[in-house]
Amino acid sequence: MRHLLKFTFALCLIGFTAQAQEEEINIAGFRFLDYTNDLPADLLSSRSAVLVSVPPKSRGTSERGDWRGFSTEMHQEFRKMGIDAVAYLNIDDVMAGTDVTGAFSDFLNSRQIKNLILLSKVNLKIAGKESERVVVVITPYNGTKTYMSNGQQAWKDQDKDLEKVVKNLGKAVYKSKQENKNFLITEKPEFFTDVDIITKRRFPSFAGDLKIDKLAVPMYTKVEIPADKPGGIVNNNVEKEIQKYNAKVASSNNVLKGAMQDYPFKYELVEYDGDDKKLYNAGYQYVLLNLNTTGYTIREMLNYEVDKNETDYITMKTSNGKAILRTIPVNAPVYKFYVKHLVTGDVYLGTKWDADETMDEALSNYIQNFKDELKIR
Repeated sequence: MRHLLKFTFALCLIGFTAQAQEEEINIAGFRFLDYTNDLPADLLSSRSAVLVSVPPKSRGTSERGDWRGFSTEMHQEFRKMGIDAVAYLNIDDVMAGTDVTGAFSDFLNSRQIKNLILLSKVNLKIAGKESERVVVVITPYNGTKTYMSNGQQAWKDQDKDLEKVVKNLGKAVYKSKQENKNFLITEKPEFFTDVDIITKRRFPSFAGDLKIDKLAVPMYTKVEIPADKPGGIVNNNVEKEIQKYNAKVASSNNVLKGAMQDYPFKYELVEYDGDDKKLYNAGYQYVLLNLNTTGYTIREMLNYEVDKNETDYITMKTSNGKAILRTIPVNAPVYKFYVKHLVTGDVYLGTKWDADETMDEALSNYIQNFKDELKIR
């Protein structure tokens, strides 16, 4: 159930396992891009945003790796080439949830972003040996919350040697013969992790009207494979990953139904693409949403108080009628559920910090705390 709500969008990392012979690594999610040797024609005369992904900081932990250090290193190289990378975002933050993905898209539009640079470090096994690859994809930004469109052109390179990737990108920039018009590139990268998703009232409580109003619960939906998709090894791998995902949609929705069994009032699984008006017109007043990124970032996005000196957050859980306190590192990925009123945009977070490392546990925490608040057994 890890990817609830995320697969309604294009930009999500696909896992990669290499065989004895290295294959092309996809970092563009469920998008079929037309990979060529050509860079976007306006790369040196427009603004770009960099979406970054790195492995966890060490084995045996899920805590976020040093994506800022990686970004800082690459920013200096982009600057030398004339690439104006004005915003660096962690891909997990961008794809944290329905509201977040749309809000970050609005942010990129406000910054007049024309191109996206997908920048990743990927851990993998080659011939049974642990290895790492640096992957860069550069493609136009389509100006919407899907970020990229099927069939659009993209430039890509990957190598175990960062210097070689930088060198190949530099050659591609030189061969493009673009006039460099980016003269005011910042010396240091700008990082963005917070975005305004609560635009109306914020309630540290539960919505009492849920006793009478049916709750909309977004479900898994299948990803469509376009008939005219571009060819190539990367796109063949994307198609296989989509087929695997689609084959699990029905069983995933059954698991979701099981997780919702303890919810005490009316609800219904629905298709949801972020269009609140469509849901309202279908007769719903509230929708259940979640965020999935680091606990620290979620607290920023949901306007909780944050302390940069904190190393762990305490999750409030209930088991067999007993309160349990669970400690989770602030930079570990967690799920946090909340309810949004479709008409007003008001957000109901619950009375306790109930984020957890799996979707099932986080949903169970939210529902149980809701029942405790209403004194429902």
